[in-house]
Amino acid sequence: MGTKKYALYSSNCLIALGASFYVSAVTAGASDFGTNGLIRMPDARMAEDATLRVTVANDELADIYNITFQALPRLQATFRYTIFNPDEISGSRDGLRDRSYELKSQLWSESHWVPQISVGARDILGTGAWEGEYVVASKAWGDLDLTLGMGWGRLGSRSAFDNPFRFVSDRFEERPLRSETGGRFGGEDRGNSFFRGKAAVFGGLAYQLPWRRLTLLAEYESDRYDREVGLGTLQRPSAVNLAVLWAPIQDVGLRLSWLRGDTVGLTLSAQVDTKKTQPKRVARGLGAVPVDLKTGALAGDDSNAWYHRMVMQSERAGLTMRSARLDPDSSKAIIEVTNRSYNLTADALNQAMLLSERYMPNQVARVDFLLEEDGWVGPTISYTLQRHSQHDEEINNRGVLAAEKIKILAPRKISRPTHTTNFQYPALGFGFDLAAKTQLMDPDAPFRSQLYAKLSGRLQLTGQFNIWARYEQDIHNDFSTDRQPDSPHLPNVRTLVNRYLVEGESGLELLYAEYKKSVSGSVHTRTYAGLLESMYGGIGGEVLYAPFRQRWAVGVNVNAVRQRGFKRNFDFRDYKTITGHISAYYASPFYNIDVAVHAGRYLARDRGYTFEARRTFDSGFSLGGFFTRTNVSAEEFGEGSFDKGLFFRIPFDGILPGNTRGAFSTILRPLERDGGRRLENFGGNLWFDRRVVRYDALDRNLDRMLPR
Repeated sequence: MGTKKYALYSSNCLIALGASFYVSAVTAGASDFGTNGLIRMPDARMAEDATLRVTVANDELADIYNITFQALPRLQATFRYTIFNPDEISGSRDGLRDRSYELKSQLWSESHWVPQISVGARDILGTGAWEGEYVVASKAWGDLDLTLGMGWGRLGSRSAFDNPFRFVSDRFEERPLRSETGGRFGGEDRGNSFFRGKAAVFGGLAYQLPWRRLTLLAEYESDRYDREVGLGTLQRPSAVNLAVLWAPIQDVGLRLSWLRGDTVGLTLSAQVDTKKTQPKRVARGLGAVPVDLKTGALAGDDSNAWYHRMVMQSERAGLTMRSARLDPDSSKAIIEVTNRSYNLTADALNQAMLLSERYMPNQVARVDFLLEEDGWVGPTISYTLQRHSQHDEEINNRGVLAAEKIKILAPRKISRPTHTTNFQYPALGFGFDLAAKTQLMDPDAPFRSQLYAKLSGRLQLTGQFNIWARYEQDIHNDFSTDRQPDSPHLPNVRTLVNRYLVEGESGLELLYAEYKKSVSGSVHTRTYAGLLESMYGGIGGEVLYAPFRQRWAVGVNVNAVRQRGFKRNFDFRDYKTITGHISAYYASPFYNIDVAVHAGRYLARDRGYTFEARRTFDSGFSLGGFFTRTNVSAEEFGEGSFDKGLFFRIPFDGILPGNTRGAFSTILRPLERDGGRRLENFGGNLWFDRRVVRYDALDRNLDRMLPR
């Protein structure tokens, strides 16, 4: 992906990730390249499913920063940023800033006689600075773990021999030059070079000492470092690396290494189990339900005041009751409820069911909860009250009772409610906090940042109509406009970002009106107008068709926008365009993966499609990746060849006290370019915004909903 121009513009995802490490209970085992491995070489091991790891490796040759995610039980993915350090003694001016990706897949699980086997490829999209492929096997005997592998590319350069795959096809004999595999612009795939050319053997061992916190490692490295030797940053290095790994706590590893026979290396890795759901926290005062199991009634209960009591208690519990219907002598009540505080919707429903056990009139045997999610309707959760149960054993057998007591029904609205909550619109709310923006991976300054104060406001005119505003006041800013955009073939729709960061260091980030409405249980809409983000203002809307209980959906969004002035006030520049996309979504039944394809017109007036995949957990973590291909060629796009990046959502639940739906979301792009770019947070988001109330997300948490 190159080294020359624009860096990532995002909030600081690494800081937010680091703050969440303490919730993990997994053991670090990362190589200097982030993937599971020995020291510099990979092994066949995998992390636990859904493990997210950050690794920083430092030595005289290079500083390597890795983000590794165990995307599936047998698939590990790594995004890597490398700063190659020049050798001032020799006068070499390496200084390459390289961004690359690695994939590693487990082919075979370890058994008594058979080792675990994995295959992987480094630098599958990048400049080729680290490019290489490998097949590796690992076998454990007690505390000793042995690894033996074969590498190609850089990993096939030491004591190389003819490629054994040449017996399969002659094309494996020669490895094409990087200029023949997309190396001119970076970011292009190099599939026609995989496992081609000479091969070499690597291997090593890891021995865990009896104290269990120390591990000794040794390896034979198959990388001969031809690139660095040619540049003069290395003399011909030794093939042997030695290290000791110390794990002071389970989710952190610190390794001291002796590399290439002449260099000390230090590697720090830390990781978090993104799949781990926080324990359910019941609101204070809403514990066990003190009911008479024979009558189901509370002493002194005034059934005529049930709604008012539930409204007050739901506010304490972090919920909002909007309306209800209960006809005289009816055995079924219908309540519309909104989750304000719970990261997991099942926990919010648990509290609503707990309140219904406590306060519903005695004749009510079933309550239907109509979910309202940020202006849109969600499924109806039908709950059969348990207060008439006669046996404690039946009450405690939650796993059996969940499917019997709780049903997920199609979305609907309450017709002619008998009770409504007066929200006294309009309502005005404010928020104030400190925040940071960071710019990573710039060749001249790998880390730039801004600390600023953020004043946010929300004016609620109705339950669906809101006006949002945010003003940012600079406190400290070291962004620079030294680098000018170099996209002569495209309008500068994003590469002007540094001028906004410098000239608009303080300013109005956004000010827009938004209206959300569910036309039916399957059709959801969002319209908006105003200053939509730091760089664009305009008007637009989105419609999503998502049939109940179906794993697919389709949507369309259209936006007419104009580029804002650099000072982030009410001034606009001349550039304006219409952008829009037709989107298709699918929720995989495996591993909670959502995929989406958006096809249409982008901000630079180019046309094409975006493919994205995200894996989302009940914990609130969501991680994924995307890429965009348009009618802009690699030459016109410039460095990076096409737009691509990673998506992170890190929940604050478990970090902050109490229950919270707050989260930190960011997009990690290797660099800023103009091709294939959309508005931030507008268009194509309804599917993901409504995910928490989707049928499959609720159905797998029925047991957690039941009152304890």
